Amino acid sequence: MLTFSVMGLKGGVGKTSVTLGLAGAATLRGLATLVVDLDPQGNATSILAAKKPKATVADVIDDPSVEMLERALTICDWEIEPGEVDVLPSTPELVVHDAYVPGAFRPRLAKAFKYLQGYDLVLFDCPPSHGTLVREALAVSDAAIVVTTPSFFGAQGVDRAVETIKDMKRNHNPKLDFAGVVINRVRSTVEEHEYRQKEMARIHGRSAILSPSIPERVAMQQAESFGQPVQVVSTAGGREMREIFDKHLTRLLRNYGE
Repeated sequence: MLTFSVMGLKGGVGKTSVTLGLAGAATLRGLATLVVDLDPQGNATSILAAKKPKATVADVIDDPSVEMLERALTICDWEIEPGEVDVLPSTPELVVHDAYVPGAFRPRLAKAFKYLQGYDLVLFDCPPSHGTLVREALAVSDAAIVVTTPSFFGAQGVDRAVETIKDMKRNHNPKLDFAGVVINRVRSTVEEHEYRQKEMARIHGRSAILSPSIPERVAMQQAESFGQPVQVVSTAGGREMREIFDKHLTRLLRNYGE
């Protein structure tokens, strides 16, 4: 079972879109995938249309037992054969778990995830912060993917995210790796976007920028508004997104699957 945190310390960069794009790609490959929605806004839970959750990820943090974990695992409306997607649903109450006190953090989800079975891939959709919820995900992940946009504040967010990953690797999860940066919502005709992409490659290394970048396409908004994976959007943009997310998943499986 491979586990990845999809994170970014700036809101609006498309973490949920990337998480669900990877989930859709994995499902098409026949992988059993679990999306853990750690964002109190619950966008992933909403788009996946979680079916009558008996418990949420907040309950699992409060009570990291196998019984609570099994109650919280929820099927959703996404049907893409041959694989399947389940969700650990979010709740607005998650926000009370995000306060972070350096030196006092003790991972709780890691206790519950020792009992997790039956999935090939786990994707954490993290909130736009560097508080406790992000750290809960990083504590049990094989690697972290940082999502950003090609903007000044987006580049700043990458710097802070990388520092958080290093801190978690040093203090809580020695196996944690920095998988790289996904630059999202790129417009090829905007000079600022080209400049920021080059800047991030210069700062973090060209190999840290996951290729291809994700262009801004209406297909992403169409998929989310209809509660569907972008892989089933039958437009040129939908086909482009399907190919891009398949390439990113291939890289992740190749780098961490052995």
